[in-house]
Amino acid sequence: MILKDKTQTSSASIKLDAGIKQEHDVAFYLRRAYKNSQQVMVLNDLRIEHDGESAQIDHLIAYTYGFIVVESKSIRGEVNVNEYGEWTRSYKGQLSGMPSPIKQAELQLKLLKQHVCANTEKLVGKFFGIQQGLAMRCYDVFCAISSDAIIDRSKAPKDIADKLVKSEFVTEALDKKMNFKKFYNVVGKIYDTRPNFSNEELQHICQFLLGNTSQFETESVNETAAAWPAPTQMMPVADTAPVTPPVVTNKSVSSAVKAQIKPAAMGAIAAQCKHCGDCSALNPQSGRFGYYVQCGSCGGNTPLKRPCPACNSQNTKVSRARSVYSLICTNCSTPTKFNLNSN
Repeated sequence: MILKDKTQTSSASIKLDAGIKQEHDVAFYLRRAYKNSQQVMVLNDLRIEHDGESAQIDHLIAYTYGFIVVESKSIRGEVNVNEYGEWTRSYKGQLSGMPSPIKQAELQLKLLKQHVCANTEKLVGKFFGIQQGLAMRCYDVFCAISSDAIIDRSKAPKDIADKLVKSEFVTEALDKKMNFKKFYNVVGKIYDTRPNFSNEELQHICQFLLGNTSQFETESVNETAAAWPAPTQMMPVADTAPVTPPVVTNKSVSSAVKAQIKPAAMGAIAAQCKHCGDCSALNPQSGRFGYYVQCGSCGGNTPLKRPCPACNSQNTKVSRARSVYSLICTNCSTPTKFNLNSN
């Protein structure tokens, strides 16, 4: 079941456009394989926050026995992984090192595990009066690489080589890792000792992950509707009872009073690199599609335009007053400043 779809986007950056296309390709294969599954929940572009840290997960698979993080990586040319797990790539005769997307996915998975384990009592119930745990569930990662890349993993450690797949083979690798026993395989089911989630627990966990953190559909520009029908998203679970709005006794409000009412400014938005997750060394820039920040760590570009944090409207624009950048919502008129840790 697809609980959070991938929004179709485009960008002024050729490099960023290639990454967006790769994420769409992987989301397409996941949708084809699991859109009708009750045992597998897919959440694309999932943002989680825990203990002051945040992570943007390309694709999260929540299934009966645990969680799998899938990192999409657009790579052109040849990729080599040596016996130490170090990555290099060669494109147009130029050889260069690159960060390991496997390590990046493992960091995201670690934060996810800490997040769900810290909220165990909210997510799963008790069994015979004993609180169930989440630490012993299955936690795995995969890296889905663009189909036109050449992968040399002949020297890579087996545990890393097994996690590298081309986009078109990602669901086969996931099915093998999830290892659902067929209904007629009674012996296999008996000897399968993995702790499992009930369908209700699985959906409740996904509701928690979707509703506990503000989800930005994308930080790219030129956002359009997805090419496939958008699935019905699960509503976030409320932690408190709904608040009854106050009853307005006087419906007539003078124009003078209305003129004095101004939208309250929201807290500052912390900018973050979409590619490596770094929040420091972000240099503000401007281009034909608006304002963006360039990461001093990986060199990637991340547009500042995003949904309004107050009303979640997509009708926003970024303005600049000297060195201060702000997000203005044309729907609710709420101004929000950006917190840029620039050089």
